Amino acid sequence: MTDSDSGNRGTARLTRSSIWVFAAICGFTVASTYYFQPLFPVVGSDLHQSAATVSWVSTVLQVGYSVGLFLIVPLGDYFDRRRLVPALMAASAVGLIGIATATSLASVLVWCVVVGLSSVVAQVVVGLVATIANPEQRGKAIGNVMTGLLLGVLLARTVSGFVAQYLSWRYMFGVAAAAVGILALFAARSIPFVERSYRGSYLALLRSLGETFVAEATVRRAALTGALNFACFSIFWNTSSLHLSASPFRFGSAVIGLFGLIGVAGALAARLAGRMADSGRQWLTSAIMNALILVAFVLLAIDGFNLIAVILAVVVLDFGVQGSHITNQSMIYGIRADARSRITSIYMTSYFVGGALGSFYSTLAFRSGGYQLVALGGVLAAGASTAFRLFSPRTQAG
Repeated sequence: MTDSDSGNRGTARLTRSSIWVFAAICGFTVASTYYFQPLFPVVGSDLHQSAATVSWVSTVLQVGYSVGLFLIVPLGDYFDRRRLVPALMAASAVGLIGIATATSLASVLVWCVVVGLSSVVAQVVVGLVATIANPEQRGKAIGNVMTGLLLGVLLARTVSGFVAQYLSWRYMFGVAAAAVGILALFAARSIPFVERSYRGSYLALLRSLGETFVAEATVRRAALTGALNFACFSIFWNTSSLHLSASPFRFGSAVIGLFGLIGVAGALAARLAGRMADSGRQWLTSAIMNALILVAFVLLAIDGFNLIAVILAVVVLDFGVQGSHITNQSMIYGIRADARSRITSIYMTSYFVGGALGSFYSTLAFRSGGYQLVALGGVLAAGASTAFRLFSPRTQAG
């Protein structure tokens, strides 16, 4: 452990029970930004809008999340996380209630901004885990907590699909608000005190993001590959309900939601990638995961209207995206212990900007050129990410 690690951690310790709590916080809060994905047709029917128009909520959620990553996540280095985390969770619960009671698409979009901004609490928690974990077990600890986050992402689609089909899409967001609100009441007790690492002004804190980006090549490389990979993830999932509800599949929201279970391979990838990163094989792990993303979109581009091909692509895509994400995090959290929240902000802002652009592209592509144009965009983004990683320095730092 370096001196900066020791000083920043103070007396905080990462226990097995606290990992479970942090995983739950991440899972429930991030799930809030994914409940919509299998629901575009049913929400559109209720609000008298087309499913393709409703799919813009994904872009709004990701833009809100990206803004929160830039403006809010750095506050983890600035404020006591025991207060910051519950406050953000409470704001998320309010936003979810707003969505559940909205009577127009415009009001849904407004509340989606609130949910997107506040759901970045998950990244504040991930930065906390990276700070208080022992350096030799950091990759494993991040992988375990991220498993909870990823299960939230994946199961959100499955749960919301079933709830919407058998109850109501509004009921889904009401239950989600209650879950996040209750968890917020217990969050403060589970978060240990960690000495804040930044004591300047808020504006200086934001300026330091640019300084860190320029100074740290590892962060720049991770930010670029992360953005491209999450663009791929969003390209697929943002149009999945549109594709699977149309010919030749014609699935309902419950069946579409089940595709989230198929993607549970991504949660397994998180644990595997974390262990491989701890063993010093970060570059190799990242290269393999990026190549898997490319393989998934090649499958979709060749035979995206074949159910077996789509299922295989979901497994490979989610495994590759989440494995690459964990490896990137292991790389960037191995540097600058005094700036973990700011490094998280830089990386995750880039990550979700990529996701927002992926959602934006896929919506336009689906409406103008159909699913093959969607898949082609994924091939190009995944190819660029794979090429960049293959030609990057083969060092543990990335």
